[in-house]
Amino acid sequence: MSFRFLITLLVSFVGTLIVIFSGAVINQLTEEDLRKQIDARLSWQVQAVSSEGSLSTILKLRRFVQRTDMSNASVDNLFDVQIPTRIFLNNDLFLYTDGFPEILTTSSNGYSNVTVDGKEWRVLTKTLQIPVAPRAGKFDQIGIQVAVSRDFISTTMQDFRKTFISVGIIAILLSALITWILCGVLLKPLKRLQNYAENINDSSDLSIRIPVEHLYSLSEVKVLSQSLNSMISRLGVSSNQTERALETSRGFASNLAHELRTPLTSMKMNLELLERHLEMPADERRNILEDVINQQERLFSTLESLRLLARGDLSEETIFEEVDLTSLLKELTARQMRSQGGGHINLQFSDPPPLVNAWREGLTVMFNNLIENAYVHSNISKENLEIDITVSIDSESLYINVDDNGMGVEEHERNLVLERFQRGSNSHSLGSGLGLSLVTQQVEIHSGTVKIVESPKGGARVTIALPVITERD
Repeated sequence: MSFRFLITLLVSFVGTLIVIFSGAVINQLTEEDLRKQIDARLSWQVQAVSSEGSLSTILKLRRFVQRTDMSNASVDNLFDVQIPTRIFLNNDLFLYTDGFPEILTTSSNGYSNVTVDGKEWRVLTKTLQIPVAPRAGKFDQIGIQVAVSRDFISTTMQDFRKTFISVGIIAILLSALITWILCGVLLKPLKRLQNYAENINDSSDLSIRIPVEHLYSLSEVKVLSQSLNSMISRLGVSSNQTERALETSRGFASNLAHELRTPLTSMKMNLELLERHLEMPADERRNILEDVINQQERLFSTLESLRLLARGDLSEETIFEEVDLTSLLKELTARQMRSQGGGHINLQFSDPPPLVNAWREGLTVMFNNLIENAYVHSNISKENLEIDITVSIDSESLYINVDDNGMGVEEHERNLVLERFQRGSNSHSLGSGLGLSLVTQQVEIHSGTVKIVESPKGGARVTIALPVITERD
């Protein structure tokens, strides 16, 4: 059942109740008004007959007529002969007009209802005493009765009911039609809203939005449109996150299979070689075992890098917080120098030290990989390796320069090595090729930029620019 039909049905039902109730009230009031009109006619007739002039004239007619039906010409100037009237003189019928019903004489004054041959009458009786010989104490008793048929009321009310019912039915039908039309006009915004929602559903494009401002749109429909747009936005974000998760999962599986095949194959060959040659000299055995250990470390490094890449792909802004870059870099460089067992890492900061809105774990991954990359791809000993980390700031960005005195990166390869599983031609290490791609990923997550140039120290300079939120007082 449509909302439009339901509203029309409800209005029709309420309209019917109103028509029935108002009809009953009007019928009652009209019937009472007709009764009052009849009573008023009867009262007027009695007053006209009993007036001093009319009554004396009527009594003088006794010399001419006795108990007779007086002609209209005789009394039409005295009272309304259209109203059945009869007059008693000392309880004897004195005169009457045409049409008076055959009812018994009553001595009680006032109004009464009588039925004669199935016909109802309204009767008014009034008794008077007229002095004949006041000194002798003689009086004549005059009785006046007037009657009006109640069939007039019944006929009038029947006609009224028929007319009222006909008009009521027409009014109900018209109200239903008008309600149907008005509902159609008022529900047009909802119909448009339905069409927009169906289009979005059919296209599966969650980037489409429902227009909020539209001619004749109701405020409630605007609020509903805004709520639907908010819901669609959340669904779009959720859908994008799900798609990213699926892509990350597929990429993780594909990369994992690609990167693990070579070290696993090498480890298998070395172990098979050890198995076939149990009497192998100790030096050769040691070299093979060292190679297996190196392959195992490469596997571990690759798996860890892939895990960090997958975690970075699924990061959200809700994990961002204010990070003190000064304390973070001091902590990381101290840890790297202890774990690497050599090298020199120099830190230089602008004054005052900056704060950034960042993902703390992501920055840790980024700086660790920058420092480790300088160690892994260096062509000099750790004791002679120098790494300078310089942090500067301007009104909009925070700049981090990481310089080393290693072998550097060929100019045509500087953008290539920022991609996943790519190594420079100068690299002779067994790295996974994911270190700088982790840096690129974290820079993109933090809405920054990264580029590689030649360092004044002779190696490579990695320059990272991140947006600044504030400066510490």
